[in-house]
Parts: sequence; structure tokens; C-alpha cells
Amino acid sequence: MNNIFDKKVVCEYWDTPLLQSNELWLEMQFYTEKHIVFFFKRNYDSPENEYHVLTLEADSPFRITEEGLGWKVVGDLLDNNTAREEGKRGRTFKVWNTQFAIESCLGLAIPAEKYDEMEKFQYVIYTNDAWVQFVTFDSVKWEFHQNVHLKDLVAQYLSNNLLDE
Repeated sequence: MNNIFDKKVVCEYWDTPLLQSNELWLEMQFYTEKHIVFFFKRNYDSPENEYHVLTLEADSPFRITEEGLGWKVVGDLLDNNTAREEGKRGRTFKVWNTQFAIESCLGLAIPAEKYDEMEKFQYVIYTNDAWVQFVTFDSVKWEFHQNVHLKDLVAQYLSNNLLDE
């Protein structure tokens, strides 16, 4: 393998239901033996209680960084490398060749020749209070829920996840 950290970091917007959110909050996350589940809320004071739920496979490396520190760890990286369209501000990104993505891929139990062929990228979700970063090679699942209380929604997901196991 060549020096794996020498490649240029590249970013692009990740097309998700949250891409163009004016406000976005990470309300909660939990993980079980099989899944990691994130609960996001748009428009914090909205009476509709609208939640977007992201589910990943449990073997997906992830990290959550609080908003202030996130600007130094991730925000500067995105500001310097995102091809921004005029007037467009995104909340969700795919970012290639970051140290987090490369090190996460290195942790996978795969042959070296297959590792060299892999795209090494991470997903980033920028919220008003946190930065969520993760690496996965499985598909992610987004679901939308409206007019529901967070405690009931979390209970539903916990019940479903524990019954699946």
C-alpha cells in the first residue's frame, strides 16, 4: 500500500431527506447488537413533531462530535473542499479520503488487495447541535414519522430492534 493519507479530501452533497433543512437537531441515538439508530428533528419548535430516523448496521463505525468542536474537526474540512452551489447550504455530505474514513476501512477484516480497490468515504450529517460521522458499506435506511412523541418513537424502535435480535 502507498501512503494512504496522501490523497486529497473530496466532498459532495449527499442526497437525503435532510439535505436542505434550515434547522436540524440530533435528538437521540441508540445501538443494539444489530443496528445503530439516530433520531433527527427538523424545526425544533414545530408542533407536528416530525422525526427522520436513520438506521445503520451495528458494525458501522460512527462518531458524534458536539457542534463547537465539530467546526474544527469537520466543518473546516467541508468549507475547504465542498463544491458549493450558489445559495445552497447542505446538511448531509459524502467525504472521501478523510483520516476517519481511511482508518475505519483499515479496521475491516478484508484482504489488502481488496482494500486498495475500495472507495474510502464517510457520511457526515451536520446538525445545529452535533456532527454525526459514519462509515458503512451497507445501505442506510431513512424513515419519516409525524405527529408522534419522541419517547413513543424510541420505544417502538427499541422494541422492534430487540425483537429482531
